[in-house]
Amino acid sequence: MAREQKPLTQNKAATSRARRGTGVGRPKLSVAAPDAELRIREAALELFSTRGFSSVTTKDIADATGFNPALIYYYFGSKEELFRRAVSLAVERAFEQFRISRQGRERPRDIIYGWLDTHILQFGTIAKLVMISIDYAKTAKRKSRLDEVIHRFYDEERDVLRQTLSAGVRSGDFRDVDVDETATFISTYLDGVFVRSVILKKFDPLAAIRQLRAFLDAHLKP
Repeated sequence: MAREQKPLTQNKAATSRARRGTGVGRPKLSVAAPDAELRIREAALELFSTRGFSSVTTKDIADATGFNPALIYYYFGSKEELFRRAVSLAVERAFEQFRISRQGRERPRDIIYGWLDTHILQFGTIAKLVMISIDYAKTAKRKSRLDEVIHRFYDEERDVLRQTLSAGVRSGDFRDVDVDETATFISTYLDGVFVRSVILKKFDPLAAIRQLRAFLDAHLKP
């Protein structure tokens, strides 16, 4: 007796269900958590900062989040783009904290302190950014788009410091200091705090940032 043949439409439906079950094809947003993109960026930021860009694979990030690697490619397209977006996350969080810290602060001195407070309140995030920047600086084949996102933090920091120092000198809140030199000193000191906190486990980075505040009090006093 001949086997009964299923209609062609049923066969197509079964094939479609099988493909969905094996994850073949474009991932559906409905299979991921609502905050999937953010969770992937956070996991990537953590892994890139601890293991370096070259050592981390998309599969590593997928394993850390529990998502299918195809979903990561769906959101970001490539590891380089994910790296760029992970670094952007750190920069965005730092400056969002700064905007919060400077609310209600009008005097240049208080705005400078708001930037120092940001490095205390967002210490973990900025530390990851610094570690990623150091690792990426050793990369042989650097990409302009990746250089740009790392430089963004330092460019915006320089603008904040220069503008605030200039305003302080004009208003008499600060003595007549070399604005560029002082801005570079503050930025370099803060970078040094983060690097030393990695090298010396007993080093207290938060105390060092507070000491910078005391130094600036004396250095900028009219």
